[in-house]
Amino acid sequence: MNRRDFLKKASIATSGIISAPYILPTGRLFAPTGQRLVNHVVFVLFAGGVRNQEAVDQQFLANQGLTTEGNIMNNMLAGAAPTNYTSLYNPLNPVLSQPLQNSGTLFKEVIYSQGPTGHYNGHTVALTGNYTETGLNLAINPEFPTIFEYYRKHNGLDQTALDAWWISESLGPYPSLNYSRHPNYGAGFGANYLHPQTVFGEEGVRQLSSITDYHPEEVARINRVKQLLDNNFNNSGEAIPGIQNTGDNREWIKEFLTNTLNGFENQSLDIAVPGNNYFGLNGDLATISTAWQVLDQFAPELTVVSTFNVDACHNNFSYYLNALHRADYGVGWLWDKIQSHPTMANDTILIAMPEHGRNLESNTLTDANGLRAYDHTGDDNSRRCFTLIAGPQGVVNQGQVLGSIGNPAAETIDIVPTIAYALGFDDQISGSLMQGRVLEEAFV
Repeated sequence: MNRRDFLKKASIATSGIISAPYILPTGRLFAPTGQRLVNHVVFVLFAGGVRNQEAVDQQFLANQGLTTEGNIMNNMLAGAAPTNYTSLYNPLNPVLSQPLQNSGTLFKEVIYSQGPTGHYNGHTVALTGNYTETGLNLAINPEFPTIFEYYRKHNGLDQTALDAWWISESLGPYPSLNYSRHPNYGAGFGANYLHPQTVFGEEGVRQLSSITDYHPEEVARINRVKQLLDNNFNNSGEAIPGIQNTGDNREWIKEFLTNTLNGFENQSLDIAVPGNNYFGLNGDLATISTAWQVLDQFAPELTVVSTFNVDACHNNFSYYLNALHRADYGVGWLWDKIQSHPTMANDTILIAMPEHGRNLESNTLTDANGLRAYDHTGDDNSRRCFTLIAGPQGVVNQGQVLGSIGNPAAETIDIVPTIAYALGFDDQISGSLMQGRVLEEAFV
């Protein structure tokens, strides 16, 4: 079964329930009273744990007993690339004529001050604006509302969830972050969730389309599950609890999924690395490429994109360097595409931040190049992050660098109130719901 037939016969029927966007019929409850800075915000979570040493500190291999330093994030950060060992990270030419930090404010030192430095915890902190003191139950939605819920509840009456998207490279518990279990918010204000590798990736297609390889009893069970999902997908809003789909938006999403998959398959759509096809990209660049399709099609007001491939740092530092370099390339590529969009150009703020850092001291593992690996077990270094806020002149302060080691300029909980401020509804949110502050120094 080819991808086109698979999507037509199976994926569309189940995507609204499992991995494709959720489209909500309800609009937003209250008109915002604040003044918007822009009409679009894109937040890229550099997930997987990024050490400041290899990122904003540009130390490259200096912590591996070598003297080589340099900037491997040349789309986001100013600084010369390493002059040696470039084969370790297969360098790509920058897509931007000048680094993004020249188009915004770089918070060079940001602190993740409380709670476990785990990936799901870090995502939850970044998307709710609240620290979590203990390990989270991965089977439930977060306690505090997410930025998607704040946006949809407090930002007017005219938009649906087509204006809020949550796109992640990793699946697992991460779909739960599109809405919380807070009694005043919840599923009715959630975002569209999309895991591109499930819908468009080779592995997802292979796993979901190989039904004939199962034992006959398993085939019958899978068909019963599929029928249940098909029936729920077509039900009216009152028939099933939680997130719903409107008829018009459901058809729009179906058409979008089909056209996007066909475009990736026949290489007629832009992808994040020229010369590659979609199925040859790493997970982060495939996710960013899909995010651009969403932005290009729907021009949402709020989009959060999560990368994850740098998590290889646990056992493969060389791959970590490659992943960090490519995630940076993807952010530059995405920003470049946004500047070509008829409604998003010069009307978009892009925020990029790791969910947390990594340890100062290495673990006991080394990769094929003899480079040491690093975990994120909660030491002070794993709480060090950075944040880059880029946007139009006259809106975002250009070329500003704030913070230094031992003198953090922000915390990871500050992104939610900052996004709310940029979109003009921060004054509608109860102060008891968010622990962070607006990073006003980034704005003119």
